[in-house]
Amino acid sequence: MNTIGTLYVYELKKIGNRKVVWIVGLIMLALSIFLSVGDLVTSSYYGETSVSAYQAMKINRENAEKLSGRTIDDTLLREMQEDCTDENKDQTENQVVTSDNQVAIEVGGSSEDDESGVLKKYFPVYSYVQKITDDNNLSLSINSEELYAMRKKQISDNRADQMLNEDEYNYWENKESQISEPFTYEYADGWSNLWEYAYTINYMLFLLLAISLANVFSVEYYRKTDAIILCSKYGKKQLYFSKILAGITFSVVSAVLLFIATLLSSVFVYGTNGFHAALQLIFPFSSWNISVGGSILILFFSLIAISVLYGCVIMLLSAILKSNVAVMAVPVGIMILTMMVDVPYQFRLASQVYDLLPTNLLNTTELWDDRLICILGRYFTNFQIAPFLYLVFAVLLILVGMVIYQRHQVQAR
Repeated sequence: MNTIGTLYVYELKKIGNRKVVWIVGLIMLALSIFLSVGDLVTSSYYGETSVSAYQAMKINRENAEKLSGRTIDDTLLREMQEDCTDENKDQTENQVVTSDNQVAIEVGGSSEDDESGVLKKYFPVYSYVQKITDDNNLSLSINSEELYAMRKKQISDNRADQMLNEDEYNYWENKESQISEPFTYEYADGWSNLWEYAYTINYMLFLLLAISLANVFSVEYYRKTDAIILCSKYGKKQLYFSKILAGITFSVVSAVLLFIATLLSSVFVYGTNGFHAALQLIFPFSSWNISVGGSILILFFSLIAISVLYGCVIMLLSAILKSNVAVMAVPVGIMILTMMVDVPYQFRLASQVYDLLPTNLLNTTELWDDRLICILGRYFTNFQIAPFLYLVFAVLLILVGMVIYQRHQVQAR
């Protein structure tokens, strides 16, 4: 055990002492922090006077915090509709320039097209209603009964598209019955933004690990030290597990650092309010009966499991391909493929398996993916089963890698 411990520390230092690891790691951390502030420095909203995106965010946040705790009922919807239609009561004429440089007259306008609408007192509520209706005029006329009925219809249509069976319908109907209506509005952007950034964090982690762990095994081959190492007393079994443990440790630490950097940046900019808010206030078509904070914990542990699988995949490739460039090329190819390809719901099995891939799991659409996996008569969601599957596959990859590594024969040079 002392031998493995010594080798483990040595292998961990080998990974951490490479300049490229520090350079890429710091770049990824900087990008994680920038995710929360990027929109605030790259765009502006304009009303009667110029207002920066950061100022608009602050005003919108203050308005949302004042509305927090209020029930989304007819009273609140009526107040929102009056506030968001004030500017449209009187039609106004605006000069616009056409493509042939002729001046034309544009009559009226819509608050949907008015970027200064984010400064309105009730815009946070309007934004929530818009997620359900996806129609400006309807958002400005709908009542609470129609709003909640439309939400349920959208969920029902979504389940029909996903080709759910009767047992899956019953499962989600039971979950939906546990969600109390009407909802109480809460401002939770500081936490919910993590779901918007999760897909990007996932790919940054994959790229970071591909660059950092590509030479864990391959370094022995291109430096031609494999003959000496594999013939030494601890060169096969002990050294192999030391490398694997070091790589997994680095993978998990990387995932934690990227997650924490993104989290701290988000809550610093958008605040810590809404940790205990219902998930339906952020993602109205989800039937998960948990809080926003609970979903963030699920996101965190899913990312940890994904990091372990990524690390094991990359280290196995390192042992098989024996080339840093080849190892890094495979994850990049996988990233490009999964970003460009999508399997439609009509191909139920293929689509579900594809969505369970670690590169696809951390997508906001997975929060209302109601397809379940049945194991021994019990049903599990993707987020319940995926981390377990990732860890099982990681163990299998470790065993396969051990066989390949220990059976490697040094070729004549």
